[in-house]
Amino acid sequence: MNKLGKPGVVGALGAALLALTHSVWAGAGAQHVSVEKAPQAWLAYAQRVSETLQAALAADTETARRFNEYFSNWVDTDAGAAAPTRTLADGGPLPFDPPTLKVRVWLDRTGHVERVEFADIGDDVAEAELRSLLLAQTVGAPPPRMMKQPVVVRLSLGAEL
Repeated sequence: MNKLGKPGVVGALGAALLALTHSVWAGAGAQHVSVEKAPQAWLAYAQRVSETLQAALAADTETARRFNEYFSNWVDTDAGAAAPTRTLADGGPLPFDPPTLKVRVWLDRTGHVERVEFADIGDDVAEAELRSLLLAQTVGAPPPRMMKQPVVVRLSLGAEL
């Protein structure tokens, strides 16, 4: 996880998708399909997965609030140097590189999130909260036929994009 900078609104996770997917992995064999080569249906579904995870992280639920609190405290105590200024799509400055979380997501044939993997975030309780939150999600549609899994998404944590 990238530990650069502070979010503009302390206490709000406001998860935002940084990248739709960088690749889609095919099981333990680690064969991947690049975004450029993925069928449009896979990309659209990955977008739907990302939006579902984003909504769960930003929701006004007890689990999301606890994770937001952990994340806000983590950012508040981050002793890292300020990151270089980046620019938003609308040209406005982004005064930090928001921390990102790469999440590998496996979905069952109904579109329910059945497994997630992400890098260690340094707190077992926060990781359990995040895992619980993500595993409770349903995308609302089954994955496209023959879509490789897991779907890999990068979420930006705490950014106002």
